[in-house]
Amino acid sequence: MSDYKVKFVDYPAQYKAHKKELDTAWQKVMEGGDFILREDVEKFEKNLADYVGTKYALGVNSGTDALTICIKALGISFNNEVITSSHTFWATIEAIENCKARAVLTDTDNGLMNMDDVHYAISRATRAIIPVHIAGSVCDMERLKFIADSQHIPIIEDAAQALGAVKPIGLAQCFSFYPAKILGGIGDGGAITTNDEDFYNLCKLFRNHGGKPQPQIVGFNSRLDNIQAAILNVKIKYLPEVLLMRKQIADRYNKGLTGLVELPKERLVYQDYIIYLPQRDTLKSYLEKEGIETMVNEYPFPHFYEKGPKTIKYEKETLRLPCNETLTDSQIDYVIEKIRSFFAQ
Repeated sequence: MSDYKVKFVDYPAQYKAHKKELDTAWQKVMEGGDFILREDVEKFEKNLADYVGTKYALGVNSGTDALTICIKALGISFNNEVITSSHTFWATIEAIENCKARAVLTDTDNGLMNMDDVHYAISRATRAIIPVHIAGSVCDMERLKFIADSQHIPIIEDAAQALGAVKPIGLAQCFSFYPAKILGGIGDGGAITTNDEDFYNLCKLFRNHGGKPQPQIVGFNSRLDNIQAAILNVKIKYLPEVLLMRKQIADRYNKGLTGLVELPKERLVYQDYIIYLPQRDTLKSYLEKEGIETMVNEYPFPHFYEKGPKTIKYEKETLRLPCNETLTDSQIDYVIEKIRSFFAQ
């Protein structure tokens, strides 16, 4: 169905909410011809660092590149292992593989990294741990830091889905500004935040061909486009408001769906609103027929990586409902009404 009554993400509505400011921002970039690593990027990096609470932020081409650059900056390569979660988008594993290292996957509890698994997964080959903060939920970072520090292992946080929820505990945090994210651009974009000056400077070299115009290392072409930064500078101003609206939507879902399905644990940030039920696929098909766009909560991997059993069960029995700031109360109530009708049958 193309004409959904309730879209999972309504991009035109997001644009219209700040149309005047967004039009002014991108037109200024076009008229000035400032396209690569210009004032808007520098401004956004400062805005992001201030928001996250770090000394440094570095705009890059995508969340995937943010992870890859961090892994590269740690010197991780052949015969090295990186521990991460088996409930994550494939890009997390891809970044590790593209650095010629091997991902060691932990199982999960409610979608988040199992810390007992982390402890047992550490080996002589372990060079980093990448916790994945998923759908706005944050891993047990205090316990993870204790485990990592005791073994002198750096932590790189995959925070692509958790802007606004993450406190900078690891060496670095990696963010995505893919359009569907809480803070989304009009294309790909990502960033690294850190308090470590040396690590920041090394990542900065990797971002721009190893130190353009005088290369010092073999790097990447992974610069955040200036036009994306200009858009994000507008949208980041409204991020506290957006997070509050998403929290209010989650509260409305909680009130209307209590007793019907298992609800998500309460948290500060809702990148997604995820419900738990064994008959997930049947409900998804039913809602689609009623004009409601939902998304499954599964992240397929290639055959040579195997997810943990708890992760597989979690992914098979969870469904993501629309939860973004453009939704009206009547749309949310319509979703609730149709879910209640499904269970009344």
